[in-house]
Amino acid sequence: MIDVYCFSGGGHSEEVAVCCAARLGGQVIPVGAETSCEGERALFVFPVYCERLPPPVADFLRRAKVKQAAFVATYGGMSFGHVLYDAQRLFAGSVLAGAYVPTEHSFIRDGFRFDDGALIPVLEKLSSGGGEVIFPRTPGHIFSGFAPAWRSRVGVRLIRKDSCDGCNICAQACPMRAMDKGRANGACIRCLRCVRICPRGALSVRLSAVVKRYLSRRRRNDTVVYI
Repeated sequence: MIDVYCFSGGGHSEEVAVCCAARLGGQVIPVGAETSCEGERALFVFPVYCERLPPPVADFLRRAKVKQAAFVATYGGMSFGHVLYDAQRLFAGSVLAGAYVPTEHSFIRDGFRFDDGALIPVLEKLSSGGGEVIFPRTPGHIFSGFAPAWRSRVGVRLIRKDSCDGCNICAQACPMRAMDKGRANGACIRCLRCVRICPRGALSVRLSAVVKRYLSRRRRNDTVVYI
């Protein structure tokens, strides 16, 4: 039995984590500020945001004390940069395997379904043990490291509709503590967890012309596995 630690905003990484947990016989544990991780082995599942690690994931990896792990980074068919490389540098334990897994994009909901079978080699390596894998520093966009949080805020506006009743469920769920009654502050990373969990459907996003053009490119559907 191996547990799966997952950070998920739009729900796609959670879907992958649930599938992996079923194969590993473990449970899915949400990653948050208070999440502790110790033991022999674990699987970490998290999304790629602007070719970067989400801040809550980076913080979690620094704190994780599990001895051996595998990483699965989900991405929306655009680019994953070198996120696995960055994740490995933050993690103190040994990494046995990893993968970049394409999923539906959170901003455009294109209906793409991830290939769960492609992850079997990663899960088998994690279960059986073996030598450590070293992730390469794969190429990223030239501007991927330039103010990703600012670029996200400018390119993706969070819209609060009149149907918001101020229940503040979004604030309770926000991993960055960036929400207050449907309004986001500068700490928002556009993970869209608030949009997904709002009981009244009162939150949505509006994409800038630049982001729309970027997302109109032909998506890549490559699952890249390292074992």
